[in-house]
Amino acid sequence: MPIHQVFHKDILDAFNLDRAAVWFSLCSGAFDPISLQIVALFDDINTRRDYYEVINNTPTRESFPKVIERIKTLQQRSSIFPDGAALTVSYQGTNFELETLYDLVGWIFSVTGKTPDDATPANFYYPLVILYTQWCRTLCANEKKEPQMVQITWFPQESIKRVCLGSNLDRPKGARKEAARTKRFDRLVKDGLAKEDERLKSYVDEGGQLIGHCAETFPMLFIKSLGNKVTMKDVKGVAVKPFAALAVLDKFAVPNTDTLRKELLEDPCGNCKVVLPRLGTNINLDNFSIYNL
Repeated sequence: MPIHQVFHKDILDAFNLDRAAVWFSLCSGAFDPISLQIVALFDDINTRRDYYEVINNTPTRESFPKVIERIKTLQQRSSIFPDGAALTVSYQGTNFELETLYDLVGWIFSVTGKTPDDATPANFYYPLVILYTQWCRTLCANEKKEPQMVQITWFPQESIKRVCLGSNLDRPKGARKEAARTKRFDRLVKDGLAKEDERLKSYVDEGGQLIGHCAETFPMLFIKSLGNKVTMKDVKGVAVKPFAALAVLDKFAVPNTDTLRKELLEDPCGNCKVVLPRLGTNINLDNFSIYNL
């Protein structure tokens, strides 16, 4: 079942969770109860992986407990980065090093639940990335540390529909972010999606963000790891600006005007326009346009 249905009957309930419990938090000084409910849901998914349709791959499922434990260490902290090293987790048998709270929650969204056969941007993909953004915000509890871009990619893996979600590395600035970006870049080079001589090169503009920074990074790497199991011409996605998207009244509705699309969404940047086609010759950049959502 879709992840938003595992605990509540519809996505709006999942977005809000139990608002009545907030009073207890205010009185007791405890963690935000909504944050606790999200983590409790993750624990329940780990306990009942078949019921929640976690990808049926042993290394992936074995990664679930440590992802949850790492999220608990980052829950309600002032930083989305861990104090120590990145966490090594498996995506369908291939290991990746995940750093931030957003990386970890994105991994859970990417391996949990079944994408409905009739899924569209309007009835599933866009609402799902909004839910991802809100849950990360709730778990982080520090908007100043939030990334300024998240991304959802959807694609067919043989006969199964999949999603992958990720975020960029906008915050914090400085050495910690650059270390995480460098680790991402090294993996892009290893998997043939970036070149060594692009390490300090930006295709965005002079002095712009470097490759590895973008929210598309882990979705691209996850898809690359699946090789010819993915039909590249059908890979689609969209990048979303969390601060703007969570501020509108009808959060789950796909933006339906040019003005709103430009306000809430983002086309692939110059770096992504170089890296995305390296997934395969049939990748269509138009599938990532804010006007084709």
